Amino acid sequence: MDKANTCYLSSDNLCFTLAGMNKHPEQLKDRILSRRNELQLSQAQLADKAGVSQVTIQHLESGRNATSKRLVEIGEALGVSAEWLKNGSDGASRVAARGIESNVVPGPPITSPLRRIAIVGTAQMGPDGHWVALDDAGGWIEAWTRDEAAYALELRGDSMAPAIRNGWVAICEPGHRLVPGEYVMVTTTDGDSMVKELLFENPTVVSLMSLNSGYDRVTLQWKDIDTIHYVAAIMGPSKIQGRI
Repeated sequence: MDKANTCYLSSDNLCFTLAGMNKHPEQLKDRILSRRNELQLSQAQLADKAGVSQVTIQHLESGRNATSKRLVEIGEALGVSAEWLKNGSDGASRVAARGIESNVVPGPPITSPLRRIAIVGTAQMGPDGHWVALDDAGGWIEAWTRDEAAYALELRGDSMAPAIRNGWVAICEPGHRLVPGEYVMVTTTDGDSMVKELLFENPTVVSLMSLNSGYDRVTLQWKDIDTIHYVAAIMGPSKIQGRI
């Protein structure tokens, strides 16, 4: 049997041959990129599978970082060993190619589909950082998100500059957990809405920092908050589609 051209199934049910593995790219960055493309994974999907940030994958593939402490996890996500990623040696290729049975039970596929996220409104930002009006917008943004309820708001005004500029779009994910140090969209029971940096939350209050240093820190009690949604991304106006 020609083992070099035998089709093996990886843990994600993709076919590969040993022939392709024997042609080792010269550097770590080339081997990661080549294997990721072979599996048809985006950088974000590989990062999710390996449990690392997308920046880690970007820096490795660009050659900015020559190695990583997480090569074992990245190798497992790619179906190869860390040794093969580092050296490209013939004796350290895929687990399946070496005939070693893995004791890892495959979980559900990790997917972060590129979604069309509707821009549900235009928020005109007032001088105190609150929205003073919410007008119809139209159009959409395409972005990677797992949250099927994700929505986008076009932000007008300069009260959040330079963090968020006039005409930029905030993508909100109602289903995402709140992350201290990152942005949230908050609507109070009085109807005031704002985009702030989440400092911390506890069972009683939520502490928020204004994006513009000219405004003070805000502390709200949970009973005064109608909704608080994680802001997944801020995107420029050039990303808006579907408008004439």
